[in-house]
Amino acid sequence: MDLNRPLHKVLVIHALRPTSRQTTIDHLLSFREHLVGADVQYLHFQQPLPSDCREVEPDLVIVNYDYLNYRFSPLWPYMRRRHKGIADRARKVVAIAQDDFWACKLLDDWCMDWDVDRILTPIDSHREVLYPRSIETKEFRTGLTGYVRSAPGPTTTPLTERPIDLGQRVRDMPPHLGRLAQEKALQATILADAARRAGFVVDVSTRVEDSFLGRDWFDFLASCKFTVGMKGGASLHDPVGLIHTRVQSHLSRHPDATFDEIEAHCFPGRDMKNEFTAISPRLFESASAGTCQVLRREDYLGVLEPWRDYLPLEPDYSNLSQVLDAMRDLERCTDIVANARRALVESGLFDYSRLVDAATEGLLGAPSPTTESWSHLTSYLERSGGIAEEAGPRLHDACLHLVTEIIDRPRSRVTTDPDGLELDAQAARLIRCMADDRGFAPWLAEQVGLSRSDPLFLRAPWTWRPIPSS
Repeated sequence: MDLNRPLHKVLVIHALRPTSRQTTIDHLLSFREHLVGADVQYLHFQQPLPSDCREVEPDLVIVNYDYLNYRFSPLWPYMRRRHKGIADRARKVVAIAQDDFWACKLLDDWCMDWDVDRILTPIDSHREVLYPRSIETKEFRTGLTGYVRSAPGPTTTPLTERPIDLGQRVRDMPPHLGRLAQEKALQATILADAARRAGFVVDVSTRVEDSFLGRDWFDFLASCKFTVGMKGGASLHDPVGLIHTRVQSHLSRHPDATFDEIEAHCFPGRDMKNEFTAISPRLFESASAGTCQVLRREDYLGVLEPWRDYLPLEPDYSNLSQVLDAMRDLERCTDIVANARRALVESGLFDYSRLVDAATEGLLGAPSPTTESWSHLTSYLERSGGIAEEAGPRLHDACLHLVTEIIDRPRSRVTTDPDGLELDAQAARLIRCMADDRGFAPWLAEQVGLSRSDPLFLRAPWTWRPIPSS
């Protein structure tokens, strides 16, 4: 690469949280890893910007799904135009969506408001139902919910040496997503119960408190001989979240209501009109972990064949005993694992570079000159990210405490911080008390000074999970 050639200026807006899955982190990092000839910077939506960073003109702005998923929350009215000024000055804007069926009108309206050029969605069918405005003028491309890391995966343990026969973590999906969304947890529970009765060692749970994060999830999966799955999705779309509100209201009065009762009361006759499905990232995670997959019989990216690459479970469970018998033949299942790994991992067809291509192909022309504002932004983000990554949870907790104190205590006289920022005396005292020992006081004071006029400041404090530096 020509070191003197200008780089494309790419800004990725995201919303990583301490509980974000490794899939989301890998998704974000893929742009820095695979976008050749680009200076890729990451901006968390909560992060305040100094005035000399707000006039940047990126060649491309990419808005990630974790940011867009805040449309489900009460923060959305405060967020939907956040950093829009930067997007307005960008040459091109790409939106990466997931769970499009939930609050789809809010997403569709946002895409129009931001004048998005390209929308990536994992849902291939019925897009016109979810995006009635954007479908007329925007370019749509398929973006999977997960991909395969290009780096060589770890050596996995043979099936015969794994302590758990069947393992999985599946979240019970809320009723407002329709009957289809209930089926993944139901399938896992039915297979788990049958496997226990057949004498298998089973570790399957639908409880949130049993979830694994980060590396712990992969280690768990790699300790299982088999896992169970299907496509994720919904059979009910909720344009503005009203169905969700009705369901929650009904459950608050009738906590033991069945799905049929909820449907009759909250969305009669609306379910199963369309099916919005997408491939789960666990398809690739399981193949990488060397775990044999029991999957509902259906099409998986056109590359998996039943009995060759996975054990097929019929939707009506009519072949349940046949699947359990097959799970006892570990020699055959070892071949199935190898076939799935070749199709999903080793083929390179689903590498994260494919995501980057889908998002950016044809949108980056000649790089624009690097401006002083972009240089200020990159320096600021590097400095802030380094502090947040170094300090970790301690800084996060200190910031939350600081915000609580500022909210709860009456404002006292304004003082001038040594670095020239005007702060309440109480805030200045707290900053010094919490951060002086780590050398973060100037940075904390800067963040408070930038945030005081921010409408999100009292609702979502300006602490965030940094993008890992390596």
